[in-house]
Amino acid sequence: MELYFEQNVTNKNVDERTKRTKTLTFVKTAFLVLGLFILITSAALGNLFWQLFWVFLLVSIPFFVVAYIVGRINKRNNTEYDYVIDDEFIKVSEIYYREQRKQKHTIRLRLIESVGVFDSEGYKKIERSANKKILALVNYDDEDSILYICYKTDKGIRKIIFLEPNRGFMIALRRAMSASALTVFDKSVSDLEKRLTQKEQEEALLRIDEVDDEDDEDDEDATDDNNDGERD
Repeated sequence: MELYFEQNVTNKNVDERTKRTKTLTFVKTAFLVLGLFILITSAALGNLFWQLFWVFLLVSIPFFVVAYIVGRINKRNNTEYDYVIDDEFIKVSEIYYREQRKQKHTIRLRLIESVGVFDSEGYKKIERSANKKILALVNYDDEDSILYICYKTDKGIRKIIFLEPNRGFMIALRRAMSASALTVFDKSVSDLEKRLTQKEQEEALLRIDEVDDEDDEDDEDATDDNNDGERD
């Protein structure tokens, strides 16, 4: 039986920091242009340019470094993720500025060795064995809700990827790994699933309250309109 599940991890910074994004984009472009300007204008010096090549290069490098750092910060603030469980794989894609999408990581379910919560006892046992750690999440503050997956690539390289799952993702992951769940899932996963269930229920209640508030406002507006009509 084929299984498919997709989770979109949204980044509130995309909406809340639009002005900052534009500012950082401008700063990145300005420093990049200044670095290129130094190299291009210095090339007009002819033979002197080649004699002082390293001097001009060293002068321009800081501009390129700042442009790179600013670009990375801006990209991080505007990156969102898609987690897809597709039959035998977990596929993680990065979405930049809600326009560009790139699949970055593919994990074979059968090559997963351990699953648990970040900084749990299970994580502490395996973290040093990983050749590479990958962050694929938006919220870094809530460590109790960060899931780690330790797995091997087809080439035998051991990696740990950190995700920000919702309850639906955990349900789909358990179904996909039902045969090996007892040996792969850390005991911290049960606590995570309880927290995610509680969070989902709280969000559902919040949505209901918001709908009720909107209905009350509509009723008040209708009452006001009726009163105005009676006075007329």
